Amino acid sequence: MNAQQHRMSSPYMHWAKTHFHAKYNLAMSGMMNYPLSSLPVNMNDLTITGQSFYGYEPLCNEIGKRSGVGRDNIYTTIGTSFANYIVMAALFEPDDEVIIEHPAYELLLSTAEHIGYSIKRCHRRPENNFNIDPDEIRTIITPKTKLIVLTNLHNPTSVYADDSVLQNIGLIGKQAGAHVCVDEVYLDAMFEQSPRSSFHLDENIIITNSLTKIYGLSGLRCGWVLAQPAIVQKLWRLTDLMYVNHVHLAEQLSAAAFKHLDQIQLWARGILETNRCTLNAFLDERDDLDCIRPGYGTVVFPRLKNGDVEKLSDLLNNKYNTAITPGRFFEMPHHFRIGLGSNPEEFSIGIANLKKVLDEI
Repeated sequence: MNAQQHRMSSPYMHWAKTHFHAKYNLAMSGMMNYPLSSLPVNMNDLTITGQSFYGYEPLCNEIGKRSGVGRDNIYTTIGTSFANYIVMAALFEPDDEVIIEHPAYELLLSTAEHIGYSIKRCHRRPENNFNIDPDEIRTIITPKTKLIVLTNLHNPTSVYADDSVLQNIGLIGKQAGAHVCVDEVYLDAMFEQSPRSSFHLDENIIITNSLTKIYGLSGLRCGWVLAQPAIVQKLWRLTDLMYVNHVHLAEQLSAAAFKHLDQIQLWARGILETNRCTLNAFLDERDDLDCIRPGYGTVVFPRLKNGDVEKLSDLLNNKYNTAITPGRFFEMPHHFRIGLGSNPEEFSIGIANLKKVLDEI
């Protein structure tokens, strides 16, 4: 694949769309589907179309209440990945630089390359438990840097960056004239430990988020951006080039889901805690794996001490109908990502299959 082809595609997304069909899916990073019948919705109250050209007001109101922000700070869109794309695209000017964490969710890199950014990297090092080092960002940022892009909780490790770290990075960015874009789509998986959005830490911090990962509502494609009003207006005007409005049925269902998020969190937490116990028992037995275990989040990122992760992944998929996410999609080929959001019975079988293949190889 040449550079131009890479800029026009995402290797990870293509792989995910062709491998997530495995019966025992340890590759998905979000929760299994939440039952539609459990949402507090009367189908007779839904309409096919409605006035939502620059945001469906009931949905924006719910986002505002939950995030503690005003209406002018909210842009709604189709999932977090599109939110990340449109933020990068709206702020871009020729010769701009972006700083992206390493390891990173592959789509962040492909998106930045597609738009035309010059990419620099700040490293979350395993020996530092994958924490962010603001001092490294300080050494590589330049007046050309337009954005610093991070995930919190980190994808793929679920490591949390606290307010003091992000506030420091926000100040570093502000001094260079850069914004900090923090993808918070996994943050609510800390449950009662979840802090308020880092949007509130500084005016140059932009947040992307959605209902797709923690709440089992991926199909609604409910995403949003929190930013200062001038940036929000840029995002809406750029959206005019792409579509008229969102799927109105999905907007209505998303607004209803917000009123029900506390109950959905209890459902998600029960699944994650059950699967985390299964995972921890498995990891406790393995001397061929290293793994940071934050105790929250929907994913972990073990390192295979010896052996070939691609061989492990292929054998799991072909022989046991089980999927993991190879670490090459996060630029760390000796690692692989395990998602904890699937049905606990199927998760337990998937982990048992992983144990069999590790023993075989």
